[in-house]
Amino acid sequence: MINNRFLTAFTFCFFCFVIKANAQFSQTDSSGVYQTFQDYQRQHFAYPVPIHRNGHTIWPQGFFVNKDIELKTPDTTTVYKRSEIWGYTDHRGRLIRLFNNNHFRVMCDKGLVIYIIYSPTRTSYYFSKKLNEPIFRLTRKNLYTQFADNLQLINKIKSSQRKHWFIWDESNEQYIVNRLFLE
Repeated sequence: MINNRFLTAFTFCFFCFVIKANAQFSQTDSSGVYQTFQDYQRQHFAYPVPIHRNGHTIWPQGFFVNKDIELKTPDTTTVYKRSEIWGYTDHRGRLIRLFNNNHFRVMCDKGLVIYIIYSPTRTSYYFSKKLNEPIFRLTRKNLYTQFADNLQLINKIKSSQRKHWFIWDESNEQYIVNRLFLE
């Protein structure tokens, strides 16, 4: 009886281990470079970075803003020209879009796509109507220009205070400024 329970418990633990190991290695990449917007939509990396591998990172080359993308592995370093790719998911799983040779981190894509400039030296907010459309600095003037045909939205923007735009609404998982576009 004891041997039978032991054998059953051992078999169960062994199969749990095998299932967990297979699950870890069934997905081959968690970050990488999207050459086009269509690649991003299909979640197909043109240049993937393997998941669960120490020493593999993807990051802007160097410390300062507007650098090319550097893919590091324990054996090699490959640099991709920022003008030749649409964006990437970095080694921390954050979506970064490249536009006009700048790195924009996607903060929220509900209603209005909100970005921050991808730089260690400053934080500036930007927006686009959709993920693959031109990016503009997030100012009232730019919002008025881009949404000139939507008077109801312009009135909402005029009545809101900019200092509240970037408060995160936990229950809706969006910024307050996004809510203006979804109401």
